[in-house]
Amino acid sequence: MKEKRLAHILAILLMVMWGISYLSIKVVVNEVEPTLCAFYRFLIASIILYVLLKVKYPKEKVLKEDKLKMALGGLLGVAVYFFFENYSVAFTSAANVSILISSIPVFTLISQRIVFKEKLTLFKFIGALLSVIGIVIVVASKDKVNFFSSGTLGDLMALGAALTWVLYNIVTSKFKGNYKSITITAYQAIWGTIFLSPSLIWGKPAMPSPLAIANILYLAVFCSFIAYVIYIYCLKALGATVITTYINLQPIVSLIAAALILKEHITIWQIIGSIIIISGVFLVNLDEKFDREKFKESI
Repeated sequence: MKEKRLAHILAILLMVMWGISYLSIKVVVNEVEPTLCAFYRFLIASIILYVLLKVKYPKEKVLKEDKLKMALGGLLGVAVYFFFENYSVAFTSAANVSILISSIPVFTLISQRIVFKEKLTLFKFIGALLSVIGIVIVVASKDKVNFFSSGTLGDLMALGAALTWVLYNIVTSKFKGNYKSITITAYQAIWGTIFLSPSLIWGKPAMPSPLAIANILYLAVFCSFIAYVIYIYCLKALGATVITTYINLQPIVSLIAAALILKEHITIWQIIGSIIIISGVFLVNLDEKFDREKFKESI
């Protein structure tokens, strides 16, 4: 019980870090090619993770049958996902990206049902649906949403990122061995960096500005190193359906950050949307505690 409570708290902290990350990515991709931005981010993160892993858990080994899964996780959850996300942020509006990324819980519910035969309870279904409705209200109140604009390529890439993350969850949910969160994160970050390394050829590396460097460091240390360790822990403790529903909290964080940093005005529709999102997250989490037999006995 305590472990799950901690996982829920960490999940919220995780979404705060990732919610702010959209601002950082926007700053960096204005100066650095999007794939190269992802490479710098995970190169720094993988070095930190690997050193920490070897210092803290020097005897931790990866089973032969899990090595391919680690590599596949790095390909999907790092290289492919951030290829799509970074280019989507560069090409289309933040509103469109947020709406499409918010489809992750819906795709996750379907994938969990198909792949793992997970029961889709009423609370989980309604909670995920409410979260998506809320996120649409939030982002639509901030920007005009137009899927047929010149940024259609970016919209498709954002959808590609959402689908890739669902596949990543499927790959990362089950391993033969019992590993520390940092072990999985470190090896996936290393593989992701390797798969992103060709960007050194086409990305035309140049010295970024101090502001861009500061944002790359934030993305690497907080959003990749710390956040991925937390994510793997929460994925194990809460399951893919619950943790991906928390992703819908990210736009709320982005709105608050934009209001504080960019002095943007928050509308009533954004507040209403935020309440609906939180209600959706609450319903999904309530499903974990809801015992139908006890409920029936109490009637």
